[in-house]
Amino acid sequence: MSFAKWCLAAAAAAAFSAAPSWASGIEQLSEFLKSTQSASGSFVQENSGRNGSAKKNFSGTFVFKRPGKFVWSYDKPYKQDIYSNGRQVSVWDPDLRQVTVRSVVGAMPASPAAILFGNNDFRRDFTVKELAAEDGAEWIEAVPKNKDSSFRDFRIGFRAAMPVAMVMHDSFGQTLSLKFSGWKKNPAVAPARFEFKPPRGTEILKE
Repeated sequence: MSFAKWCLAAAAAAAFSAAPSWASGIEQLSEFLKSTQSASGSFVQENSGRNGSAKKNFSGTFVFKRPGKFVWSYDKPYKQDIYSNGRQVSVWDPDLRQVTVRSVVGAMPASPAAILFGNNDFRRDFTVKELAAEDGAEWIEAVPKNKDSSFRDFRIGFRAAMPVAMVMHDSFGQTLSLKFSGWKKNPAVAPARFEFKPPRGTEILKE
């Protein structure tokens, strides 16, 4: 082997050995929580009723900053924005010119947002276990410890320590599936991005 080819082979071997190897979905979840303090991206969402009936498709974008700050924006088939500034959650419906405001304490615990956008203490609120790998992703299942949660369980698929998909089952037998794309990790996000300021004439509902 020539010296040049040996150098290339050595460089490739070094790069391979330096690349992280994620042995489990729980490891990837832990790394995601530890290393991703803010992020943005896109999602496609499918909701289906019992036995897969009445499917509805949605799409949009998201941005978050730990702990508990996010904007979840539906663009299709209609516009709706969900804001959390870490203290309260505001659901803005521009067609109705109406915003529903509730405390983040009641809205976040034992929900998917608590794992993806909350703090790092996911084992406090969820029982987590490994699932079989599927479609090139490592999957976990999380079951809320709070029996009053509206979600029965949900599953998250990871690649390279980033979520690529999520499947949730609620207490009414409905299934919500999400696919994530276009992740931008740790962008600078101004705190004002997570504050919703109702336009003049907005009806404000508080729960």
